[in-house]
Amino acid sequence: MSATNTDTTAAAHNAAVVRDLFLERGRTNILRGVSFTLPAGQYSAILGPNGCGKTTLTRVLTGHAFFRSGDVQVLGETIGHTDIRALRQRVSVVNPTASTADHHVSGAVVDAELTATEAVLTGFFGSVGLYDRPTDSQFDAAGHMLQTVGLGHRADLRFALLSTGEQRRCLIARALVNRPQLLILDEPTAGLDLRGRERVLATIEKIMEHNDHCSNSHKTTILMITHHVEELSPRTSQVLLMRDGQFVARGEPDEVITPESLSETFDCKVFVRKTNGRFWLEVLPEAWLDLHKET
Repeated sequence: MSATNTDTTAAAHNAAVVRDLFLERGRTNILRGVSFTLPAGQYSAILGPNGCGKTTLTRVLTGHAFFRSGDVQVLGETIGHTDIRALRQRVSVVNPTASTADHHVSGAVVDAELTATEAVLTGFFGSVGLYDRPTDSQFDAAGHMLQTVGLGHRADLRFALLSTGEQRRCLIARALVNRPQLLILDEPTAGLDLRGRERVLATIEKIMEHNDHCSNSHKTTILMITHHVEELSPRTSQVLLMRDGQFVARGEPDEVITPESLSETFDCKVFVRKTNGRFWLEVLPEAWLDLHKET
């Protein structure tokens, strides 16, 4: 089989294919020889500490970060050789960042003066504010998505008046309203309390349950970015552990989520257990002595 045919076959079965990716910022190596695939229609997770390159990698996938070398294919399109604006219409991102000072990533921010319904409607246009006149069907879709994430009763409330957890679920509805082929959840529970975190995770689980009943051609590929193993869904099919701009392990959750691999990834002695399909991490008391010495 020729290289071209091989690439075409891979693209048909994977939502993203990344090969030997290198990215630098100044003299700092952010991503170093990263290679991985995201199987189409499945739920994958990238797990790693702060500053390891997770968010930078998502910016590469959406065409917001330039890389020095490597090959990146997203939804069958090669980054650098495609209309990136058209590709972004097929990819949605939920990012808790609330600042527009640096750059705008689709899904990161909306005008806080919009109502919840209007905020969701901006997902059709990839805009911060609502500058276009939505159609009746778009209004119906926005209302349906707010119901799906449990915010139907908040539809007319200003986004600024929603709780942090409600805002996050509203952004999930915004990301899903145009039925993306790839949904990237970049630390969607950051800064939330326990109840808020679990409500967001429950919302994501509900979305995945619906996804399970879709035909293969209509399934949304979901990528979760997190540094908390507790946030991984029981439906997770692939976990990639990341440290210092590289993947140190990848595979099915039960193969990858081990005390040894997590201790290496987070540079901290940990114990991990699995209960009711979810993983839970504990820091061993002796780790405190080592961590204290490092300070």
